[in-house]
This record gives sequence, C-alpha cells and structure tokens, in this order.
Amino acid sequence: RLSGGMKQKLALACTLVHTPRIVFLDEPTTGVDPVSRRDFWRILSGLLRTGLTIVLTTPYMDEAERCSLVGMMDKGRLLAYDSPGAIRSLMKGRVIELVCAAARDSARRLSRIAEVREVQAFGDRLNILVDDAGRDWPKVRRELEQGGMNCSRWREISPSLENVFISLMKQRSGNIE
Repeated sequence: RLSGGMKQKLALACTLVHTPRIVFLDEPTTGVDPVSRRDFWRILSGLLRTGLTIVLTTPYMDEAERCSLVGMMDKGRLLAYDSPGAIRSLMKGRVIELVCAAARDSARRLSRIAEVREVQAFGDRLNILVDDAGRDWPKVRRELEQGGMNCSRWREISPSLENVFISLMKQRSGNIE
C-alpha cells in the first residue's frame, strides 16, 4: 500500500529503467500531498540536469513556472507557447490584487468601472487588470468605497501564469467563472 506520492515516484523509476532521452508525464503530481509533490519536483530537477527531456502536463500554474517552456491549452487549442516570462509579458497593463470581504459583489461592481479591463477572483482576493495603476487605482478605490465594498488591502503584483491563462481564456471564449 503506497501513498499517491510513492506511486508516482515508483512509476517514474520504472520509466527511467530503460534510460530514455525523453519522458512524457501526464499530471504527475495531481492528488499528491505537498511534501511528496516537492520531493517529486526535486527529482525532476535532478533528472533535467542529466540532460533528460521532460514533457509534462499539469493543471498547477506554479509547476508550469518551473518549466523552461510552457504551452497553455484550452479545449485542445494552443493559446500560448513560450517561456514562463515571455508568457507573463503577454499581460498588458497592471495587475492590482485586492482582499475583499464580499469578493463576488466587489467583482461585479469592479467589472462595471471603465478603467478596469478585467476582474479575476481567487477566493477572497480579486485581481484587477488596469492600464495604469497610479492613474486608475484612485477612481477604482473611490467606486468601491461609494458602493460600500469592504476591501482591506491592495497591492500591485506581477502577473502570474494563472492571470495570463484566465485572461487568454476570457479573450477566446468570453467570460468564465
């Protein structure tokens, strides 16, 4: 009886018995606990240093950040293919992260503000895309205050691969929840 992480490590070991030059892994850390996931990535990093090519799929954008090249797909269609840094640079404008008590209500209100190009919800956090944080944020904050929206913190952040992926999906197929 092996844990999910041990099963994945065993499967990888079996794959490597024949010393392949390339390995294909389909979501190797899905359902694996955080410690095993970290161990698995440590093993993959070591294998990369030996010259092995690894092609993998993952639903986790933090894992995609570790890769030298990333392809983002939606419904079988390639949305972007490049280095993580180049893909993050596809996000035009600035991303402001807000922590709001009523995130869904705040998101609806924010989406009606002309200066807000896009709103992405992540639990109690909202990421809003604006053209210029210094110019646009005062108006956005005023609108939130006038609407009685309680947002306790805000900060400008660098766009993540997840921000870009969601943005590309919205551009391709309209609003997603």
